[in-house]
Amino acid sequence: MKENRLDNILQTLDSIPYVKVKEPFSGEVNIQGRVSIQFEGLSEPLEFYVVIYPQYPFRTYDAETIKFINKDYLKYNHVMGDGTVCIHTSHNPNIEKKLLIDFESLKNWIEKYYINIDSDLHYEHLITRESDFKGIITSYMFTDVDYTFNRNQFGFVNLSLLSEGKNGNKPIHNYLTKGFVDEFGKEIVICKWSNIYKELGRPNHGIFFYAEKQPATYNRFAYSNWKEFIDVFTSDFLEFLHQCEKEYIKKKRRGQYVPFYIGYKIPNGEVHWLVATIEIGNFPIEGTKENQIWTSKLLNENIKWATSRNSSYKYFFGRGAFSSKLTEKRILIIGVGAVGSNVARTFVKCGCTKIDLTDYDVKEPKNVCRAEFQFASGRTDKIEEMSNVLSHISPFVNIHTVNQPYFEIMSKALFGKDKSRNELEDFLNSYDLIIDCSTDDDLMFVLDNLSLKSDLINLSITNHAKELVCAFHPNTYDFVSKQYSEILDNDVEDLYNPTGCWSPTFRASYNDISMLVQIALKKINNIYKSDSPKDNFIVKSEINDELNIKIIQY
Repeated sequence: MKENRLDNILQTLDSIPYVKVKEPFSGEVNIQGRVSIQFEGLSEPLEFYVVIYPQYPFRTYDAETIKFINKDYLKYNHVMGDGTVCIHTSHNPNIEKKLLIDFESLKNWIEKYYINIDSDLHYEHLITRESDFKGIITSYMFTDVDYTFNRNQFGFVNLSLLSEGKNGNKPIHNYLTKGFVDEFGKEIVICKWSNIYKELGRPNHGIFFYAEKQPATYNRFAYSNWKEFIDVFTSDFLEFLHQCEKEYIKKKRRGQYVPFYIGYKIPNGEVHWLVATIEIGNFPIEGTKENQIWTSKLLNENIKWATSRNSSYKYFFGRGAFSSKLTEKRILIIGVGAVGSNVARTFVKCGCTKIDLTDYDVKEPKNVCRAEFQFASGRTDKIEEMSNVLSHISPFVNIHTVNQPYFEIMSKALFGKDKSRNELEDFLNSYDLIIDCSTDDDLMFVLDNLSLKSDLINLSITNHAKELVCAFHPNTYDFVSKQYSEILDNDVEDLYNPTGCWSPTFRASYNDISMLVQIALKKINNIYKSDSPKDNFIVKSEINDELNIKIIQY
């Protein structure tokens, strides 16, 4: 079998006109050899050491299982630190066809980057050789800030330990960058997190230096030795670093690590931060005496780079979000049960940052199976539970809870009084969008009779989740009432009636509910994105031989 595999590889390579084997291929596990590439346009052949792993032609851990290596080409784009040309090719389970695809990809790389010296419009962050600190991996998240750093500016970084977990078989400490202060402790700027993350406990701090220019070889590989920063760090900063270490040692922190942020500007004007871990008592500096004056010098030591990520809003939601015409709204969600909690979680997952919640109810164990609650938190107020759930999803969402007794009294007991009515209207008009998921007919009647400038949407689901009704203010009360009483097949005889004194509720699984809610929210997002008329609609699901979903517009 091994011989057949090797023979297949050799026969395929022999069939490629621009490939010549320079060193025979062999190997019990990895098949290795050397080839030269020569085709029209190349002034001389290029040689590559080739390694083919046993998983080939399949990828492993999302990486190709063939490597083309030559460290002489490090200065060219898409060559990794070990000299491997970075290629990503299409899937093919046939080893011969996959080899043809991969060598063609190598040829394309040679034409584009070696011969034509092309550069990519898409910026790639510097490549760092990340390492742990005494067996612990450290990771640092930061955001863009409303501040322009000056070249050679330095000071401290305020941090919070966000979490501890596992990364492979090693522990990892995840840190949140909260802000930057100068060398005298005066605040410079705060990172753009939500309030709950700005106030996060478990404080820590690090050191920063803003270099402005990226500290890299070939504009791609971050410096790997502290000596490479000789022309970057100023003497004032090195003295600051020395004094910091003395203070840490006084506080008996010898042997602990300090994160060292090094900032630089990337082509789009943003600031990116690399983070190194330096050990107290072993900072990469030494004191030298010149002309009777002590100065600090950098040591010839390898840098221990940690992981750093720009987690700003645009990157956090870069893979997909609702329209900004929806995400930038101030939103009130009334009722966070099966429907409302799904709406709230989706809004947060899709980029909304200003959400208030109100609900009178307490989360019971029976609520967990079809709402966005967790069993582990036990019996607690629904809005308290949802606030925690939503804050754990996004570091950019600010969640507030509305005083439910106040809201209930103002909307019902005092509704007939002009002063209270006006106060309620002013309160609701402070929002851009209100989603009523309460299924409270009395409240729906009250809200429909208010003079509202804000958008109000009523969402409800029929028994067995056959339909979802979406109604826009005004005239929500009449439309919804008529749908349930005259048009929709809402079977009220087969409601779920648990043991005890409970109000019956509709039957539907989490899957039933979330499917209808997601379709409705997609429709609502499109309405705002395209500035379409806010017409009422029904999402209807039918299961006969097949599942059929349709939207009925009114």
